[in-house]
Amino acid sequence: MRKIKRTVNKKDDVRVSQKRPIFLGLLALVILLTIVFIFIENREGKTVIRNATDTKLEYVKAYFVDAQGPLHEGYLAQNLEPGKSWALITGENKLLGTEANLEVLFKFEGSEEVFVDAGYFNDSFDGNITIDFNTTDEKDIIKLHVKASNGLLSSRLIDCDDEFMIDLVEGEEIE
Repeated sequence: MRKIKRTVNKKDDVRVSQKRPIFLGLLALVILLTIVFIFIENREGKTVIRNATDTKLEYVKAYFVDAQGPLHEGYLAQNLEPGKSWALITGENKLLGTEANLEVLFKFEGSEEVFVDAGYFNDSFDGNITIDFNTTDEKDIIKLHVKASNGLLSSRLIDCDDEFMIDLVEGEEIE
């Protein structure tokens, strides 16, 4: 009986040996991205208020409201000096079906109290809220930017990325 000799193509061996590290590298990248994604989605939401103006903020209160009124006590920052910020871990707000807004009530030193309604919230919210007060070129006019995001996978039922121009002398929003 005659033995059949198997011919080995060295080019095929080289291709297989090159594919294995690439495959393992891609698999490791997918696993790493999944871990990062899970970490970002599971961290607790927080509210951050920044005062980038030249005037002291006596207080800022942010809370969710629906047609019947406030839905919770809210988040309160007091005596926020110019250039400073304040942060608080806020947890989850059950807003599914409420068609709520985020009301921001604030008072600068020497000015009237002002409030604005920002965004639209109709789903559970456990993301981040940023409330930024910034100066403008005009005296006694500030820019307020309110943004809320619910993580990497945002809900279509939450929309909050609003900017307001506020006249501190009149104590009202400029249209």
